[in-house]
Amino acid sequence: MTAEIVIMNKEAVALAADSAVSLVIGPSDSPQKIFTSANKIFGLSDNHAVSLMIYNNASFLGIPWEPVLTRFEESLGPVPLPTLAEYADRFISFLKNEQELITPDIEKQYFTSLIYTYYLSFRTLFQQQASEMIRDLGVINEDQIGEIVAEKINNFYAEISSAQYVAGADASSIKDLITSYEEITKKAITDVFEQLPIPDPALIQLQEIPFLFFLKVTGIQDPASQNFSGIVITGFGKKEIFPSLITYSIDGRLSGILKYTESENRKITPEYGAYVIPFAQREMVDIFMSGVDSRLVTALVESLAEIFNEYPQAIVDSIETMGEDEKSNLKNQFQPKSDELVERISTYLNNYRLSNSTPIINVVISLPKAELAAMAESLVNLTSLKRKVSLQAETVGGPVDVAVISKRDGFVWIKKKQYFQQELNPQLTNRN
Repeated sequence: MTAEIVIMNKEAVALAADSAVSLVIGPSDSPQKIFTSANKIFGLSDNHAVSLMIYNNASFLGIPWEPVLTRFEESLGPVPLPTLAEYADRFISFLKNEQELITPDIEKQYFTSLIYTYYLSFRTLFQQQASEMIRDLGVINEDQIGEIVAEKINNFYAEISSAQYVAGADASSIKDLITSYEEITKKAITDVFEQLPIPDPALIQLQEIPFLFFLKVTGIQDPASQNFSGIVITGFGKKEIFPSLITYSIDGRLSGILKYTESENRKITPEYGAYVIPFAQREMVDIFMSGVDSRLVTALVESLAEIFNEYPQAIVDSIETMGEDEKSNLKNQFQPKSDELVERISTYLNNYRLSNSTPIINVVISLPKAELAAMAESLVNLTSLKRKVSLQAETVGGPVDVAVISKRDGFVWIKKKQYFQQELNPQLTNRN
């Protein structure tokens, strides 16, 4: 994990990122190793007033993002693009079409890792379901195991099939991928499920499910959904007066099909003059800006919705003199009022958060470049301090890199760690 932030006003963009990177091996979310020397902010050449920042997964198809971004910079050439949106479009197009760095063999290695992630998670679910039946029945036979497996696979298949395709994919894409990666898929099924009795119709669905996961926007149920890379693109196009920001969640690429979604699209305008946008571990920034943790707001609204739904029903059920039909009618009358109360509380909490963040945004609108940078660094340090004094792994830490992008000066480092001694490498000192 990481803590990163972008603060924009009409004059400039400030970026700050910690240096921690976590090494996680296996299905656990707990990091086995944390390094505090990673680079997460990358400025383009002096001709481009644009920066890219990465969070979550530090690699693309197993390739570290730094050489990928270096290759992208080379592909741009010296002429700046008119708008930031065109930089974003060029970046996505580059990831789709790059062949020298991202070869078919790289895609196959990525798919091999991906399909084993899916199938191992499925096997765990099958085993859990079988264990529950054994506890209930004492023993189960091979046919019952086959029924469990077939039911789970069919449920997965039905739910994923109804999801929306990612950009550039359709039903024919699934057929092409199944053909291209058939050998890897069959080997993975043999390795993971071994002699598990899988009925033939379910086996066909099982072969298709990994490709459905990849080509559709399925959300949190996807076993590989947390392996995305967050890419933040921010700065100025040549014809733009004010800065803007576009972010993507990028999962991977198979046979030239890139799985990605646009997460944020913000632009400074004469009407809206500032943004404070945190990424990854953002809870401390949320508390600083709005005065309350957004997770608390969500939990509070959900718990109150449950209480307001159950409490009137409990009161009605306790009235012994009332018949069942009367009770049912009264409950139906209470339900809209309960929903209204929950909505009012949610609105009140959102207004409270807005009343705290608005004065800060009003100040950010007028901050000079140096103060933007100081604010960005402080907010990342705040998250780092929280991790340091808690019992959780210190997944935010190390030196904080800070940069500012302005229309006049372009990309400028305010603070940047180095893995080398500058006096021994003068030729590298002025590089981004």
